[in-house]
Amino acid sequence: MNAYTSLEAQLHDAFWADEETPELLWMESLLEEPALEIGCGSGRLLLPLLQKSLAVEGLDNSPDMLALCRESALKLGVNPVLHEGDMATFFPGKAYGSLLVPAFTFQLSDDPAATLANFRRLLRPGGLLYLTVFIPLAEIHRELPENEWYSDHQTTLPDGRHASVETRFRLDRKTRQLHREHRYRLAGPDGEKEHLSRQTVRWFTPRQLQRLLTDAGFAVENAVADFDEEIAVDEDSQIITIVARSTFPQS
Repeated sequence: MNAYTSLEAQLHDAFWADEETPELLWMESLLEEPALEIGCGSGRLLLPLLQKSLAVEGLDNSPDMLALCRESALKLGVNPVLHEGDMATFFPGKAYGSLLVPAFTFQLSDDPAATLANFRRLLRPGGLLYLTVFIPLAEIHRELPENEWYSDHQTTLPDGRHASVETRFRLDRKTRQLHREHRYRLAGPDGEKEHLSRQTVRWFTPRQLQRLLTDAGFAVENAVADFDEEIAVDEDSQIITIVARSTFPQS
């Protein structure tokens, strides 16, 4: 699984700040304690939940992101329970009431079927799974240039430094894999830093996602498109949010 390190970890939340989604509110309203957020990163969603005294732990495979999470938690006066590990194999020997997998984290898995099987193992029978995925329609419809660098995000940090990221991608339509390179830059009075990362994102049609969940032992309770509770999922949906439950006992 891909892990965020260096500038990618440091700048992750700054770029996500421009993306307004209802995920935090949805997760808060749906979670059943104890909960585990998978791909908690630097705590962008986890820490606000902890500030409301909810029993939520965090899992991430990036030591850099977890270090940022601990640093932010200290400033906020909360004490998170954090685990470093891979979502396909992590198992602490206890069951959770809910798993929260926001921000397309699931699509970074090298083995989606094995990962969902582990999610079921992590949940108590009847436990809740919250999951968000996206379909890279801009890349699929050639609205972005393939195999060319393009400006993806840029922002000014509170301390005045300028942060930017350029992206280059290659699309494998047969296997539904999006291979991306990101070139991060951070410029300020002390000079410029640069970091190059690579990432593979897998995407699924609604039918494929439904089949993966069913085969792993989940029953879908609700599915909405594009973060709008009034829009049902269909083949034109770009973002799919799933609420499902584990349907058979843990082994």
